[in-house]
Amino acid sequence: MKKNKIKNILTITFAIILIFSVNISAQNDLTADKLVFERSEDGSNIIEATGNVKMTYNESIITGDFADFEQTNQLITFRDNVNIKTDQRTLSGDNLVFNMESNNMEMNGNVVLNAQDILVESDTLSYNREEGVMNFIDNAYIEYGTIKADADQIRVLEKENKAILTGNVTGQQGENTFKADRIEIINNGDKIEMVGNAQLIFVEEQE
Repeated sequence: MKKNKIKNILTITFAIILIFSVNISAQNDLTADKLVFERSEDGSNIIEATGNVKMTYNESIITGDFADFEQTNQLITFRDNVNIKTDQRTLSGDNLVFNMESNNMEMNGNVVLNAQDILVESDTLSYNREEGVMNFIDNAYIEYGTIKADADQIRVLEKENKAILTGNVTGQQGENTFKADRIEIINNGDKIEMVGNAQLIFVEEQE
């Protein structure tokens, strides 16, 4: 009887380790100072990561102080000092919710996108990684090419190399200042379109 109990315990333990290992390896890598594996009331698996949390996901490295990984929903939440690094850029904020099934990210709190040719700041970000579309909302600010501007919303279209600013857009290009309801910055400032109450105040070049 004891042998059967021991065998059952070993089988259950092995099954838990196997489930844990398979799901983590499917996301490439997840490390932390402390990892706690739990099963919720509805039977789904949850991993709590604490301290120096790091996840390697495809070409991205995501770090933070804390993270919760819901395996059934393929949903991971990072909290505090969140950074997403690739070869080309860094994306940072206070909190991140990443749905790995839909490839969508939601970030809030001191959001900053920093790349070689563009800087964007805002309070919140919605990022569709599949389509390559970033929506920066609330206190949005951008430096892109020769443009520095504030707007209610800044939409970055990665595949088109374009930024669209909407709502109370104000900014400057060199010494010139402008305002409009909407502006599009194309190909790192090679082309700029302003529409809706567009106004440009330019400084005459000195001979």
